[in-house]
Amino acid sequence: MSNIQIACMSLMWRIGGLTTADVPRWLDDVVEAGYDGVALFADELLRFAEASDFNGLLQARNLALASVDYPIDRDTESLRRVCELMQSFGARHLVTIGGIATRDADPVEIAAVLDSIGATALAYGVHACYHNHTDHTGETLEETEQLLNLTDPSSFFGFVDTGHATKDFVGHPVAQRAAIFMQRNWERIDFIEFKDWSEAYDLCTEVGAGCCDFDDVFQILKDNDYRGWITVEQNGPMGSRTPLQGAIASREFIRKGLGLS
Repeated sequence: MSNIQIACMSLMWRIGGLTTADVPRWLDDVVEAGYDGVALFADELLRFAEASDFNGLLQARNLALASVDYPIDRDTESLRRVCELMQSFGARHLVTIGGIATRDADPVEIAAVLDSIGATALAYGVHACYHNHTDHTGETLEETEQLLNLTDPSSFFGFVDTGHATKDFVGHPVAQRAAIFMQRNWERIDFIEFKDWSEAYDLCTEVGAGCCDFDDVFQILKDNDYRGWITVEQNGPMGSRTPLQGAIASREFIRKGLGLS
């Protein structure tokens, strides 16, 4: 599993808003926690790239930009700007999320928008995928599969957030929800976000401290010789822990589970 790289999402440091001035401290924490790269939101990428030499800050710490979360819309100009920046950073994964993909949206309509986003992104060497999420189109396992199956596999790719899968894929054993989706849809999966869920801490749970059976998830990755990036995310620190402490705990759990050096 030496070809796996782990990125840390900005969200856990974003309580109250992650400003440009916060970026060096955040990146230093990511390095201290032992990650290979970072993931962030499109608005952060645009803001950081405009106000600072963000790429230089990453390179100085030997970090890479792994992925960007992008709100689903029909704004092609904004999408192209984000994809241009991603291409310049060497980032491959555009994670589409939220926006017009509301809980009551028409899946066929959303799939058409996702296909358009996917085709535009692919022109920049970027792979677009869909983020399963609470209260969005494709909340349950079957709804997420339906939406994925409505998209073009040649330009739009599969993804799973293991925490939201554990929370939202009702009708299946809670610990196995993420693994079931991964097993059923492995041929489409191009990118993965490690997240956990528990009743006590919701989606602020550190990876390995919640209900998701990561032993099964790890085994699926090993069996299929997964290569590439995995993003780690929490919605905020767990209890009284600091973002750095949580990031370290999740990274160590993943390191052990995947046998990473």
